[in-house]
Amino acid sequence: MPSSERQHRIAEWSALRSLAQTLNQSFDLRVVLDTALGHILELTGQEAGWIYLRNENDQFILAARQHLPPVLNYPGTIWQGECACQEACRSGQIHREPSLMPCSRLHGAVGDKRGLSHHISMALRDGNRTIGILNLATTRWARLSATEQHLIAAIGDLLGTAIARAYLYEEFSVRRVQERRALLSLSQELLVNDDLEPTLQRLVRVGARLLEADACAFIEADEDRGRALLRACYGWALPAASAWPLVLDDVHPHLWYLPERSAQLPDDSLIPLPPLLRQQSFQGHLATLVTLGGAQIGLLLVNTIHPRHFLDSEAELLGLLASQLAQMIDRERLYQEALARQRLERELDLASEIQASFLPDCCPLVPGLQIHAFYRAARQVGGDFYDFIDIPATATNGPKRLGVVIADVTDKGVPAALFMALSRTLLRASAIDGRSPVAVLERANHLILADSRAGLFVTCFYALIDPVSGLVTYANGGHNYPLLYRRAADEVTPLVAQGIVLGIIPDPHFVPGEIRLAPGDILLFYTDGITEAMNAQRKLFGDERLATVLRANSHRAPNEIVTAVLAAVGEFAGDTAQSDDMTIVVIKRT
Repeated sequence: MPSSERQHRIAEWSALRSLAQTLNQSFDLRVVLDTALGHILELTGQEAGWIYLRNENDQFILAARQHLPPVLNYPGTIWQGECACQEACRSGQIHREPSLMPCSRLHGAVGDKRGLSHHISMALRDGNRTIGILNLATTRWARLSATEQHLIAAIGDLLGTAIARAYLYEEFSVRRVQERRALLSLSQELLVNDDLEPTLQRLVRVGARLLEADACAFIEADEDRGRALLRACYGWALPAASAWPLVLDDVHPHLWYLPERSAQLPDDSLIPLPPLLRQQSFQGHLATLVTLGGAQIGLLLVNTIHPRHFLDSEAELLGLLASQLAQMIDRERLYQEALARQRLERELDLASEIQASFLPDCCPLVPGLQIHAFYRAARQVGGDFYDFIDIPATATNGPKRLGVVIADVTDKGVPAALFMALSRTLLRASAIDGRSPVAVLERANHLILADSRAGLFVTCFYALIDPVSGLVTYANGGHNYPLLYRRAADEVTPLVAQGIVLGIIPDPHFVPGEIRLAPGDILLFYTDGITEAMNAQRKLFGDERLATVLRANSHRAPNEIVTAVLAAVGEFAGDTAQSDDMTIVVIKRT
């Protein structure tokens, strides 16, 4: 080989090495492409170049450019639409070898092209997938030499690999951020949630999602009885009627026979799997110990239906989840429960006093109407509330009327109480000017969505009553239908009105309703703590029993009707503890 040719080859190899080093220096795709394109132009001796990347919508997007002639200045209309090289790439004309072809953008452009008319096009690939195009503009019309073809092909392979590597790094980074966010969210929930079972269920759901598995479960070791209990699971097919937690193995509490990892779980188990686990037909398997104070208290498992080899990084992530699980059980069982309860009691006492201040001190005195209300929280504070709003007479909104609100926040405890205070304030502010019930709920929904970040929502029924004429207009935001007793027919019917709960969607639809109360007619508003009161057989009190009590006591005053309802609910439930707030408002036209 002549000395000059050898020196030329050495220079090319040195330039290729420099290009490879450039591609390996950064994971930032834009930096990689801009820097690499300059090296490529210098290495190939071309004057200008640009790189397209193919996005998820199968469109080629300009990602880098160097030394473009004035006629191809970016951005500009010359770059709109597809060009011949993109069509050729899709049709397979540009594949694994570089091609010299006329540039359709330069051909149709008017201006200073610097003599450029063609470009060398090379498909950038990740395996069998085309991920971009490298274009090197040139003034030449001749064919590419074999040396040039091999050089540009090598450059294209290097660039395609670097792009694929940057994509993988970006995907990995996004996934790591998602994992950290999920773990942080789970940690925050563990810190504030004092109810173990729902938190266990959330943890196994998060575990399955983070590890992209079909199932996740926590198996607790019950050493006192020598058995293994399925405490929480996601993705398992379970018997329809079984006491929870389920007994997974009534002989081996620690499931010593399960492998730490396996792609064929039934084959790698040291003894046959217990029936419930065998019925799941799991193949891929990853397990980690859950320890507390150095003692094993159970196993955290993730599984897949199809064979899968779990990686070390996935085992590490499962270990982090197991550590959080142990911390949660530690807090729940050993250290913080008594202290948290004492602190909570003090806070709830104060919250109960504050919440009581939001409810009406007494029922309003309205000529032509008798009114009585009752409220009892299942805990020291609750999410139910009711309100009476005095709507003064105006020229635009008609005579003086009474607004009646009954609502139920879909949660319990302090969060529900805080959300109740917010909802009550916003509903009152929406109704005070006498607008229609539908407009009140629409306005309140808008304000709740704007002010709330808690992820809670509230059911609400709002009625506007004219005590003189007996006209009642109303709208329902996903609340229980009030009961209407008609004295003339001696029958009870629900006050049906369609509508969605407040605080979920920005533009809900509420159907307006209208009735007219005759003398002796009664409206009974209530929350689901009444109808969903449960007895020892786990049966509900129900709407029919409530309607029966109302009809039987329709001749009585509202306070006596409330007393009769509470007595009937108490007799039905017996000693069974109730988990929901109870609220009743009875209005009778005299």
